[in-house]
Amino acid sequence: MDDLRDIAHFVEVARTRNFSQAAARLGMPASTLSRRIAELEAGLGTQLLVRTTRRVDLTEAGALFLSRCEEIVEAARGARAELSELTRRPRGTLRISVTPDFATTFLAPVIVEFYERHPEIDLHLDLNPRRADILSEGVDVAIRIGMPREPYLYARKLITARRGLYASPAYLAAAGTPLTPLDLAVHRCLSVSSGEPLPWVLHRGDETEEISVHGPVQANAPGIVLRLAAAGLGIAAADEVMASSHLERGDLVPVLPDWSIRPVPIYAVTASKVHPVKTRIFLDFVQKALKGFGAAE
Repeated sequence: MDDLRDIAHFVEVARTRNFSQAAARLGMPASTLSRRIAELEAGLGTQLLVRTTRRVDLTEAGALFLSRCEEIVEAARGARAELSELTRRPRGTLRISVTPDFATTFLAPVIVEFYERHPEIDLHLDLNPRRADILSEGVDVAIRIGMPREPYLYARKLITARRGLYASPAYLAAAGTPLTPLDLAVHRCLSVSSGEPLPWVLHRGDETEEISVHGPVQANAPGIVLRLAAAGLGIAAADEVMASSHLERGDLVPVLPDWSIRPVPIYAVTASKVHPVKTRIFLDFVQKALKGFGAAE
């Protein structure tokens, strides 16, 4: 940056052909400006200016250097002006990797309002339950469950999703209603998992119960697990917000409503801790909007 600043100083002196005038326009002492130009010449190993008591002239090398430097300085000033405008009115494309269920339940209500406020930011949503490779796939933001495993990525918690247990009235009529967490061991339990099924950890106040559950289906998307539970296949552990539409229709009812299953933290994962303006605005907006679901961080 010092080299670019010294080049800008040289261009100003070359244009005015006067150190005092150039220093006044740059807002610095003439002695400091003269010293910086001398250091620039020393660094380049050639004389750029011929100084006399009346004026300043360019050497042949100085004239050649000026022809190149004017383009550099103008380009830098143009870039700075564009960056300033971008800061005031962010624009561009933001590519987001997110699961279909999270996008449908949480992002869809937010995106319309975000677009109304920031119409020059385009959102490209990659709806996929797999973990996108942020660096190789050019993803700006990946919304994931849990902290990233990759040590070189950065995470910002967006929401802690509360979860409960749900089943259809028909299933409970046929299989019986669990009265305690231990009763779940004899029920068909539908898990959201992409690997080996984990025990369900339930909480009620200071009480905690860890139950090993079994069932005919596990999936890496809570939406399908809820639909299967609504069809009478078993008891599902799922996000409260995602289950709300089923509860309103009556095809699911809460199971063990005094107990809650361990909540799930949702993170926005990025490749850098310092975000471009468009990314920061989007993350701030989403995090604030998720407070409406009652579980935002």
